[in-house]
Amino acid sequence: MDLLTRTELESLTQPGPDGPHVSLFMPTHRFGEGIEADKLKWKNLVSGVEDLLTQRMRRPDVETLLAPARELQNDAMAWQYMSDGLAMFLRPDGQCSFRVPAPMPELATVGSRTVMGPLLRLFAGDERFLLLALSQREIRLLEGSRNTVEQVQLGEVPTSLADAVAPQEPRSDTMARPAAGAGRGGPAVFYGHGAGDRHLKKDEVVRFLRQVSTGLRDVLAGETAPMVLLGLEPLVASYREVNRYDHLLDEAVVHSSDQLSIKQLHEMAWPLVERRLRDDRALEIERFRSLHGTGRVSSDLKDVAEAAAEGRVETLFVKADPWCWEQVAGNEPAIVELGADERYAEFDQVDAAAVATLNKGGRVYATSETVDPESQVAAIFRY
Repeated sequence: MDLLTRTELESLTQPGPDGPHVSLFMPTHRFGEGIEADKLKWKNLVSGVEDLLTQRMRRPDVETLLAPARELQNDAMAWQYMSDGLAMFLRPDGQCSFRVPAPMPELATVGSRTVMGPLLRLFAGDERFLLLALSQREIRLLEGSRNTVEQVQLGEVPTSLADAVAPQEPRSDTMARPAAGAGRGGPAVFYGHGAGDRHLKKDEVVRFLRQVSTGLRDVLAGETAPMVLLGLEPLVASYREVNRYDHLLDEAVVHSSDQLSIKQLHEMAWPLVERRLRDDRALEIERFRSLHGTGRVSSDLKDVAEAAAEGRVETLFVKADPWCWEQVAGNEPAIVELGADERYAEFDQVDAAAVATLNKGGRVYATSETVDPESQVAAIFRY
């Protein structure tokens, strides 16, 4: 899976060169008959963008800009390995795409900037989390939300004790005896003297976990989602000693992970995350209400958007269910030209405010709980 970190999000939202910026979003299927339907929907979405761009650009330039989207359209293997959603961003200086572990609206935008709204749920402090399943046999890192979970590829990070610890030579005080029934020249079984010969020592386990933690530092660079540990108590305690990730939860799930599926891991970890996120969100909403009359809060979209652009928004609440661009997509793919249709002007402002808040180190909450029933947004200002 493509792990979209906050650092990558910020990079995507930085001003690019002059020329059109295309943002494409679509729900996808992991398997089954829906895959063929997904390919057709993607084709129609890209064709809609092409029709819009050819009204303003030379066709060769349009074809060059959309080439990565067309390549994906024809990549049969890629469609066999999708997640719950797909996002692609095209601009004159390059492109990038992500398989997303959350449904996306069927939407394309064209304008002078990249639109990130559909992805912001993943960074909005309301659901997204990481789960690190600890085991001597297999280390697994999962990214999930309330209803979705997917395993993250760890690349060069060691995922088992065997990867990290060199095989030991038999000790000089061991005896090699033929295995029963092996006969002359049969395989030998080594018999040692104590648990130290049968189990790897604690310092080897700690060394292994330290290598895991060091490797994850690169994998999770720029990441801020809360992380839950799941494993047997000795492994959880040892990992805490070497942990380098700043957002590790104090609570953990103490249970062997060896026989658990990804779905079962998710079911065991989510209650911890839900409780933490619910408490954090409730505290921030109460803080917003307590600051009324101080000049430190606002639910006026224009004021909030300006403050976000200036880096003054500490916490932003965005109305969810549906959220922002999710209200646009219907039965037909929505092709939106930014700044050209008043129907979408408010969504554009909300999107820009949320992206600016994240880029300036603020928190964004997508919440169905009413903060201000008359506004899409509410904000706590730094000053």
